[in-house]
Amino acid sequence: MSDETLALLIGEVENGNQNCIDLLCNLALRNDDLGHKVEKLLFDLFSGKRSGSPDIDKKINQACLVLHQIANNDITKNNTEWKKLHAPSRLLYMAGSATTDLSKKIEIAHKIMGDQFAQTDQEQVGVENLWCGARMMSSDELAAATQGLVQESPFLSVNYPIRLI
Repeated sequence: MSDETLALLIGEVENGNQNCIDLLCNLALRNDDLGHKVEKLLFDLFSGKRSGSPDIDKKINQACLVLHQIANNDITKNNTEWKKLHAPSRLLYMAGSATTDLSKKIEIAHKIMGDQFAQTDQEQVGVENLWCGARMMSSDELAAATQGLVQESPFLSVNYPIRLI
């Protein structure tokens, strides 16, 4: 796919064109440079890091949810095209944010979180709360989020939690 074509698709996606969103979601399934680039772009639009139409996040996560449902119906065929929807990925996270079925949310969260364990019980992230805005964050998430801040200012230090509870 040419860069010009991709740029046109991205522009249409930013404007909320559902057909183009569906097309980019399908491209994001690819396990190559283009697939990873498109997946990151969709996630940036979904998370608000990149601006788009007011309801772009809902349109993207609904498209990802549809792909996830199709992938689940096709699991017995061992189709490698669905790999990103059966392993931790941005597409899987966006699909999980769209589902309202708690058992599906937990199933998707387990695929994303895997067997990650925190250093203490107090740091443990509950898989059913992966999409909850008021959930506890792991020290890895805090470190990733604050890494840029610490590097930018020599006067800022970040102290990680110790077991106080």
